[in-house]
Amino acid sequence: MHFLKIKGLLNALSLVGVRIIVASSVFLGTALVTFGGYSIYEQMYTQNRAFESGIQAFDSTEQIEEAQKSLVEEREDYRAWLRVEGTAIDYPVMQGVNDLYYAKHDVDKNISISGAIYMSTENAADFSDNYIVIYGHHMDNGAMFGDIDRYLESGFLESHQEGVIVTPDGTYDVRFFALLRTVAYEDTVYNVGKRNLESLIAYVTENAVVKTTVKASDVTKVVALSTCTDVSTNGRLVLFGEMTLREEPDEPTPSVEPSITALVEPSPSPVISGKPNGGPDAPQTSEHSTWLGRFFNRFMPGGSSYGFNAWALVNLVCLLVTLYIVVPVNRLKGKFGRIDKMRRVNAAKAALWNAEGLTPAQLAEREEIMAVARRLHGRKAGEVTKAEFAKAVEKRYYHVDRFAYRFTIGMAVEIAVAAVAFIAFINTQNMRLPMILIDKWTPLMLLFMITCWVADLALTRYRENSAVQSENAAEKSEVRR
Repeated sequence: MHFLKIKGLLNALSLVGVRIIVASSVFLGTALVTFGGYSIYEQMYTQNRAFESGIQAFDSTEQIEEAQKSLVEEREDYRAWLRVEGTAIDYPVMQGVNDLYYAKHDVDKNISISGAIYMSTENAADFSDNYIVIYGHHMDNGAMFGDIDRYLESGFLESHQEGVIVTPDGTYDVRFFALLRTVAYEDTVYNVGKRNLESLIAYVTENAVVKTTVKASDVTKVVALSTCTDVSTNGRLVLFGEMTLREEPDEPTPSVEPSITALVEPSPSPVISGKPNGGPDAPQTSEHSTWLGRFFNRFMPGGSSYGFNAWALVNLVCLLVTLYIVVPVNRLKGKFGRIDKMRRVNAAKAALWNAEGLTPAQLAEREEIMAVARRLHGRKAGEVTKAEFAKAVEKRYYHVDRFAYRFTIGMAVEIAVAAVAFIAFINTQNMRLPMILIDKWTPLMLLFMITCWVADLALTRYRENSAVQSENAAEKSEVRR
């Protein structure tokens, strides 16, 4: 007997262990699929987002020139706009506190894998140096400075020599003349500022992998566009161009003020994709200065320029789970047909009171119900009435009326919570924006889901007694047979 008890205990523990392993496997698999899907999305989003500058697009150089004043006012680190004809290089040029800041931040100072296009910290902000270096990440899809490696293709340099750099103080036409492979610590290339351009151009043309003719004595200003290569961590591709200040038109135009050197502080009204601050796609970068903002920013896709303006995957999951709790797709009949089933079971048991031709099992069951009826009325023996028998059936099996009242309250709570959750989601989440894992609304959506789940457990589920459990087990066994 002792051995049988131990065996039964081991079997029970084994069953619990199997359930734990299965549940853990399902949870882990779901988590891995979710995280993997999000990682793929983040990579795709980062690559695609890198094509956008984070600032409204311009159709022409004239539009860029007209926008210089607002660009300067909106971002304190803005220095110029760079455009290379025939490529995807069409971005604002920033200048940070060091040469790593904008390698990891976008133009709105949000953390970003793709970063921004930025000029060397050692260069003068007003482009007064005669040698300027501008950096950008090499994105595999051609975004940022990803198109620079196209200059390795035969004939590409000859057909794509033109570019423009528009600054608050003037517009420079750029003619690219050489592409150089080098390393990140090459002083001849990365020593910026006032330089002897003839010696620099001589070094570049001597070591270039692709080049065109250029007369060094006529060059007064050079720009170098630097990006990393796929070959090694320190490998760099650098595209060199001659900068020529575009002459003013005969008819003077109003000067753009303030210039970059007169900038004191930025305006609090940034423009993202042409939408002013306060619009549906406007950034909320001020929240990133709080600890809560810094926490949630960890879950932002690396290429994002939207700050908190993104929709959260966890919020959508919470909403879907909340709706599923209210309307369980794979157990609709079990939930909404429960009361009807309970009434049918009670009616069938109540019919045993005066039924004839019963099996031994049914006779035993009727006697058990009779015993319950006698206990309810304080009698040890004797017959019971039909009403007493029916009350005993309800006591032994289902308290239908009591449960129906509780079920009605539970469904009212669930529907109300689900409706509020749906309204909250559509008013706080814009699925046209980039996706993040969580945002500041996630705790609220979790609260809705948990509230709905607790209401479902406490109010819409019947806590069955041993007799009901035995009845359900017998019914399932009959179905299997």
